[in-house]
Amino acid sequence: MRILLIFTIYSMSGPVTCSDVISYSGGSVIIFSNIKWYTHDSKFICKVKENDCSDIIRADTKRSKVQDGRFLLYSNSNKQLLVLIRKLKPQDAGTYRFGLGNQDNSTVNLKVYNSASFGVPKIINAYLGQNITITCKYPVQYERNYKYLDSVDFDSKINAILYTETKSQNGRFSISDNKSAKVLSVNISNVTETDEVFYLPGVWFGEGAIRYYSYFAEIQLNIKERMSTTPQPTTQVTTTMTSAALTETPTGAVYFMGLSTTIQTTTTTTTGSTNMTRSSSQKGIPSTVCFSSFTLIIVCVFAALLLIGGFSCMIYKLRCKRTQEYTFSFKSKANKPVTSNFNTGSENVYENSVNSL
Repeated sequence: MRILLIFTIYSMSGPVTCSDVISYSGGSVIIFSNIKWYTHDSKFICKVKENDCSDIIRADTKRSKVQDGRFLLYSNSNKQLLVLIRKLKPQDAGTYRFGLGNQDNSTVNLKVYNSASFGVPKIINAYLGQNITITCKYPVQYERNYKYLDSVDFDSKINAILYTETKSQNGRFSISDNKSAKVLSVNISNVTETDEVFYLPGVWFGEGAIRYYSYFAEIQLNIKERMSTTPQPTTQVTTTMTSAALTETPTGAVYFMGLSTTIQTTTTTTTGSTNMTRSSSQKGIPSTVCFSSFTLIIVCVFAALLLIGGFSCMIYKLRCKRTQEYTFSFKSKANKPVTSNFNTGSENVYENSVNSL
């Protein structure tokens, strides 16, 4: 009964052979072979479908690599034939055959697993000279494996950079593995234009008939220049004045009191990402002289305005007073009763004339 159960579970899990290549969607694989790269032989890779093998690449070339889309056949320094498949998709799963002409060839069974936690392509933007950290999650099955970091440029040239076993530091690059969080971190200091490539973090499987790298992510790094590297000084002048009080004495004199002035000059120089702030007066001119001159000008202006205003008010009051007196006199004359001296005199003359008669 136990043997039957084991056989049933094995049948459900599918056939597993030494030629299986495990990968994840969005990642990449580099498959090694024992086939020597000869320049005079044609190179090919095809995907097996039932009894047929559909060609993906078949070319007669003397170059050290031949590419078609995401598939690349190339030779390493040991003149071995290698296969690179990038940005894997679930439909890429299947059996592949690759080799030289009709001679040596190898067959592998590619398995592509899909996961939302990793395998998603990333694009990171950075500025020249910046320090950056690239992080990516990896499958729990890779916890005990040593991690590698390789790069692929736009000409599909592959370079080994780091691995956690003995080379965790390489110049400006460093790598660390947080096994509890299943996160791989890569630090790059003082990034340059040559760092603008695709980075492939992965693990190495060196046992079995087929040796391969399985990369669980692909990160594209874009390098940008800073917007401006020229110092751009800006000067800001802030003047603060408290409210002034006007005081009038019983004699009519007006005093200007409560003036307080604060002058602050701030010069800011920006160069790249460094900000420098300097707060002072102009070089060669004492700050006390500038302050006294500015205060004196303000006092004189206010005094002149007050004098003009006071003088105008006095003239206005005098004119109003004269206008009122004139109006009052005119009204008094208009209201006085009028008597006719002419009639009175006529009556006296008439009486005198009668008496004389």
